[in-house]
Amino acid sequence: MTVKVQSRALRMLPIDLVEVMNPRERNGRIFEQIVDNIKNLGLKKPVTVTARKARDGSDRYLLICGEGRLKAYKSLGATEIRKGTANC
Repeated sequence: MTVKVQSRALRMLPIDLVEVMNPRERNGRIFEQIVDNIKNLGLKKPVTVTARKARDGSDRYLLICGEGRLKAYKSLGATEIRKGTANC
């Protein structure tokens, strides 16, 4: 049996190009823990996105996994976030 493994390249992605299609409310205490962990340790797990073109043809990305991490990064004033292609 042959298994094909896709590249799981990591790269930085401008946060303003990421769209959250189904946002959800978060527990404030848990969110603050996410923010504190990222502030103290850095981002250990990248967000997962899929590439999509906007109506004007520009590059956009739909968030698949990592909304809490994305929001935490935004709250820390970051303009880019590490994106991966690995499963959630």
